[in-house]
Amino acid sequence: MENKPLPSDSSEQPGKEELPADSSEQLLEPQSEGHLLAEWAPEFKQTVESDLTANLPASESTSTLSPSEHARQQALVIFDFTRPLHELSAVSRRVLETAALLHDTPLPPTKKKPLRAARELVRSHFAGEFSPEESKVLAAVLAYHRGKIRRKHFDQLDLSPVQQREALTIAAMLRIATGLNASNTGSTSVTQVDIGRDELWIVVDGPQSGNDAAAAQHNASLWVKIGYPEVKVMREEEAAAIRVPFPEPSENIGLQPDDAMSEAGRKVMLFNFARMLSCEEETRKGEDIEALHDMRVATRRMRASFEVFGEAFERRALKSHVAGLRQTGRMLGAVRDLDVFMEKAQTYLDTLPPDRRNDLEILLHAWHEQRESAREKMLAFLVSPEYHTFKREFNIFLHTPGAGRRSLPKDQPTPDLVCEVAPMMIYTRLAAVRAYGSWLENAPIERLHALRIEFKKLRYTVEYFREVLGPQAGEVIEELKTIQDHLGDMTDAQVAAEIVEKFITETEAQQLELPVEEHLDLQPVIAYLDYRRNERNHLMATFIDAWRHFIRKEFRKKVSQAVSVL
Repeated sequence: MENKPLPSDSSEQPGKEELPADSSEQLLEPQSEGHLLAEWAPEFKQTVESDLTANLPASESTSTLSPSEHARQQALVIFDFTRPLHELSAVSRRVLETAALLHDTPLPPTKKKPLRAARELVRSHFAGEFSPEESKVLAAVLAYHRGKIRRKHFDQLDLSPVQQREALTIAAMLRIATGLNASNTGSTSVTQVDIGRDELWIVVDGPQSGNDAAAAQHNASLWVKIGYPEVKVMREEEAAAIRVPFPEPSENIGLQPDDAMSEAGRKVMLFNFARMLSCEEETRKGEDIEALHDMRVATRRMRASFEVFGEAFERRALKSHVAGLRQTGRMLGAVRDLDVFMEKAQTYLDTLPPDRRNDLEILLHAWHEQRESAREKMLAFLVSPEYHTFKREFNIFLHTPGAGRRSLPKDQPTPDLVCEVAPMMIYTRLAAVRAYGSWLENAPIERLHALRIEFKKLRYTVEYFREVLGPQAGEVIEELKTIQDHLGDMTDAQVAAEIVEKFITETEAQQLELPVEEHLDLQPVIAYLDYRRNERNHLMATFIDAWRHFIRKEFRKKVSQAVSVL
């Protein structure tokens, strides 16, 4: 069947009814910016058939759907999957659904007031189902879709700026949906939608999907003109050619001595990226806090790998990936830190007599509320376009050999292989740690925290290259982990003390306005503050013993033996 002519912006006709004189209102921009989804995440994989046609009789296949029903199904799928972009409500969804059902219904004959005719059509078919304000939006969508009013006149209609944005967004989705039936077969359906800050992918399938995708692509101009991302409507075959599957966790990184540093870094990042992804589902469920811990550790290791391998890449090639990891780590860390605080507090309570096991109830209650709030934000982030963009783009980067690699000088030899760079890097990291030796006497906690960071860099560097080092690397890593944990516990005690002290100060201030008899007893919390401070002081005082163990000759010998195989 020959395709219908494609509508164009030039075919739109301005409405002829009188418009309000004030046209100063500007169209609202989209309230959120979407980002390309990671691969094809499960929560974004619903299809038209599973959502909207599951209850249809077997005889009512997509090839026999009426144009209005077909438009309804496709429009609702597009609406649901682009919600992070448009942020419209369930009422707007119902308006879109109704507009799709009426999109090919002729407006009552009129020469002067097409918008009024559209409102009459709404009243005649859906009397009492929409409020007056909702009816105005629906009528504007229908009038625009039928070419009776133009986009530039929307700010002169009897609509608020929010309603203008709503009507134009709904009209844009409806135009794309109706384009998917340009073949008049009702056989093309949306299978997946990938939303992005720069691009929106709509994947379709069906025997006429080629022609229908082209028509929908043409109809997507309004969507772009009102401020949303560029649209790419593609067939399943096109999408399959550019999909990059997410990695599965593996036992080994797969590093080789003759790997270029850029490709070694890519392998290290891919290894930890797979581990991060493997923890995502359990982290969302929240049943096992260790999954959150492991996911956060994986993000930290990836961020640390940028420091080790960053010089092998162009800075701009890593910028967005570093930002994505930083944001992911921040969201995970806000929840994980509170888990640690509460776990440590519970350990303290377990040391008290049974009648004092509830001493920290008010503190734990406050932390629990903070954790729930942080977890809500974390869960929202893990299903956000921003996170899915990061995953998808980072995944492509990690699966593209040579991507972002920094060019080497052509006029002189430059160390670039693992066997050439790793020994120097390990000893450089070791030197940075040992440089603190003469600065540790009566060192403030800030200096010890900085030393902890240097230890972490050294440990991660050895871990990244472990597969190409001698067997002594395992012993080196364990010793580094022991002293790093000592400093980590000290830092945790310091941070916890600061947070508990802040809680006490804020609670005392709040209680100044309350009657004395309503004041909470903060003495148990103060006792816990003293406990954490004492713990911190003890760890600071005993660190020198751990340091002496670290700088002994035997440890340096293990490092040299591990590196010597290169």
